[in-house]
This record gives sequence, structure tokens and C-alpha cells, in this order.
Amino acid sequence: EIQSDNDDEEPEYINLGTITHTNPNQIIATGGQGGEGSAANTSQRGVRRPRTPPQGGQRKRLKLTLKVVADVALVAVPNAGKSTLLSKVTRAKPKIADYPFTTVVPNLGVWVPNDIGDAYYDDDEEDNFSFDENGDPIPSSSNSKSLILCDVPGLIAGASEGVGLGHAFLRHVERCHVILHLLDATSKNVLDEYAMINRELLNYGTGKLGSMPQVVVVNKVDVAFNEYDDATGKKGAFESQAQLESQLQEIMPHSRLMWISAKEGEGVDDLMSRVAMFVKKVKEATAAEERKLLEKQSEGED
Repeated sequence: EIQSDNDDEEPEYINLGTITHTNPNQIIATGGQGGEGSAANTSQRGVRRPRTPPQGGQRKRLKLTLKVVADVALVAVPNAGKSTLLSKVTRAKPKIADYPFTTVVPNLGVWVPNDIGDAYYDDDEEDNFSFDENGDPIPSSSNSKSLILCDVPGLIAGASEGVGLGHAFLRHVERCHVILHLLDATSKNVLDEYAMINRELLNYGTGKLGSMPQVVVVNKVDVAFNEYDDATGKKGAFESQAQLESQLQEIMPHSRLMWISAKEGEGVDDLMSRVAMFVKKVKEATAAEERKLLEKQSEGED
């Protein structure tokens, strides 16, 4: 982003682009041109002319925004179980408590499938990464089976306009490939919460988040459909899983719906395996679109 040359004016930022691994360079400002030194008049005896002064370059004020790179973004209302799920499938240790907004900064974790779990527990993370020309690790690249998960702070109504904690971190979701939309099955307003989250994603920025691929995951199924839970003293919000599933399918624009209990680990392994396959398909589709775009650009240049 860039500001006008006049430092006294209120900055008016414009988006110039994004620096990524595949697009590491971008011209923000042009440099100046050096002037003529004393040697400019040494070859002309008796004739002296004004030396050309140096030409100054452009001066710009930049605002740089860091976006976390991850494969999957965990998005939900506060206290839906995002941090519990992250701690269950990765070695991350986010703060977990029985009250809202326990997550105040994004948490990252690396999930590795069980068939290569030995490499994961050897503390040798090189097995889970490929490397660029400078020797820097590239997490979860196309030839890696691991997934990078990002736990975004809980979203509330008005998040796209700056309400709550999640707004400041929605920019990280833009760099992810898939959104894991977590729902709390014990909430009586779970359908409204689902619609609210999608509305906030659509209203944020350019609306790109609203069109990102999603997997809807209903959490806390171990306690949601009991008639009466002795531990909490509360009745379930829905009589059965089938009842909630039927109502969700009426408002979901896709069929990617799964059920888990992050606390008990129920359905978690199956979820991550399916998410990994889905992320792979999304990456392949994105890469194919980028190749077509580059081909069209090259044809236009010819």
C-alpha cells in the first residue's frame, strides 16, 4: 500500500499487490539518477558549464500487512471448539477455557496424517517441508502431505466492520485454501450463527472470503443431542442429529458437512483425511487456473 508524496497530507492508501513466494518482487518506487561530478568539466579547457544536478527518486510511505500462510482456516463464533480441534490434530497448544474469546491471536498448527506420523514425532520438521532456492522451508507445498491450520479468533456480528477480535485477523483467511466452518451443536442459535459467519465473510474486504471453498463441521456431537446432560444441567438444542442436519442442508449451498467431537476425538481423523483430500483438489484447481491465465498472457504478448 502507498501514500502520497506530501507528508503533511492525510495518507490515502491504495493496494499495490501482494508479495508471495511465487511473486517475490514488486516495484513500489523508482530510484533517482546521479548527477555529474567535478570530472564533467575536466575534458573541456577554458569552457565551464553548469554540472547536471542529481535527480531525486520517489519517496513513498508504505504500510505493510503480514498475512499468515496456511492451508485451512478454522472459523467460528467464540467458544465453538476451534482451539480444542487444533490441539487435537496438531502439536499446537492454544489456550482453551470454558468462556468466549480465549483465542486473541491466530494460532498455527501442522497436521500430519498417521501413516507418516513417525516423522512428525521425530521433531524433524524437514520431513514435512520442501525448500526454496534459498533453503527456506515451504510448508505444505504440493509435494507435502501435511496441512497448516490457522485458528482465527472467534467472529461475532459486525466483525467485517471492525467489531470484536476476529476482524483484525480475517486478512489471514484470505491466504488460506479452505475454510473449516465450525458450528457448536449445543447452541440453540446454531443456524443463525452459521448464516452470520457467512455474512461477515462475504462483507469483509472485496468479498473474496464469501466465495472460498468451505467445509462445515458440527462440533460437540457427544453432548448436543442428549435429552439431559448431567454435567451441564442443560437439554440439547436439537432432538437428534438428523433434525439439525436437515435444517442445515436447507441453507447450505454445498453438501460438505461433517460431524465431530473435538474433545473426545470422535470423527476427527476422518475429518482431517477428507479435508486433506479436498485441499489437494482445491490447490490443483487453483494451479490449473493460474496456468491458463499465464498462457493467455503469453499469447497476448506474442
